[in-house]
Formats: sequence, structure tokens, C-alpha cells
Amino acid sequence: MPTKAKPKAKAKPKAKSKVSQSDEAFLRKKAEGSRFSYGTLKKVLQRGKGAYLSSGSRNVSMTAWARGRVNSFVSGKGGARKADKDLLS
Repeated sequence: MPTKAKPKAKAKPKAKSKVSQSDEAFLRKKAEGSRFSYGTLKKVLQRGKGAYLSSGSRNVSMTAWARGRVNSFVSGKGGARKADKDLLS
């Protein structure tokens, strides 16, 4: 007896990553005072949150860690520009 082929699962649309209202206000203020767009800084923030989760740091909150990465990216000091060089235009 032939086996029935299972229907292929439809790919789920990629969910937009949401940021909190306070993070959004922080990013918009940083974007106004820098050469980087809100979208670019949002990506840096999300990467900062991911880095926090992979590092296991217990000394600072995830928000502080991610915002520190954004600050480092904007100022050019620290390692965020090097880590996020693909976002530089």
C-alpha cells in the first residue's frame, strides 16, 4: 500500500522583533543625535540582548547590556563597531 505524502508545512512569516517603549524612546533619541538610523540601532540593541543571553552575565541587566552596546556602537569606542561592522553603511 503506498504511503501518503505529508503536506509540507508552510513557512511561518518572520515575526518582527518588538522593543519596549522605553527602548524605543532610547533608540529614537540616539538616532537623532547620530548618523545611524533607528532601524540600525534597533538591530544593534537586539544583538546586544542576544550577546547578554549567550554570555551569562549576572552583573548587569539585559537592557543595560544591550543599551551599552548601542552606546558603544554610536560612540565608536569599545568593540561594538567591530562586532556590528556589517551594519555600517
